[in-house]
Amino acid sequence: MRNHPYGTIQEAVQSSYRASGHTNEEIAELLGVRGSTISYGAEMSEARPGGLGVNYLHRLGRMRPEAAVPIAQHFARLGAGVFQPVQLPAGVTSLFAHCGTVAKECGEAQAAALRAAEMASADACEAAEREIAEAVEALLRARAMIRDQGAA
Repeated sequence: MRNHPYGTIQEAVQSSYRASGHTNEEIAELLGVRGSTISYGAEMSEARPGGLGVNYLHRLGRMRPEAAVPIAQHFARLGAGVFQPVQLPAGVTSLFAHCGTVAKECGEAQAAALRAAEMASADACEAAEREIAEAVEALLRARAMIRDQGAA
C-alpha cells in the first residue's frame, strides 16, 4: 500500500482497508468491483478528485463496521471534532433495556455537576467530568441503538 500524507482522504481510505482485515482483492470481491477500482480509490490524483465512491465506503462500513472507523475519524477531524466508537455493554440487547442505564448515568452526572458547582474544588470538578463522560457514553450508545433499530 502507498504512504499518503496524514489527514488526507486517501490516507483515511487506506486505513479503512487495513481496518477491515482484508486484502484489496478481498475487499474488491466483497464490494463486487474490480481490484483496480479499490487501488484507484486510494490514489492521489488531481485529475480525479473524490477517491473511492462514498457508496462503496458506505457498503464496506456496513459489511465491516471496523472499516468505517478511520473514515468517521477523518471527517470528524475536518469538522474540528472527534469520533469515538461506542461499544454496547455485555447483556444490553435492546434500547428499552438500556433506558435505565441512561437515566442512572444522567442522574449521577447531574448530581456530580451540582456538587462541583457547590464545592468549587478540583476534585469535585474532576469527578463531575468523569460522570458527565459516562453519561455521554450512555447517551451515544442509545443513539447508536436507535439508528440500528431504524435501519432494521
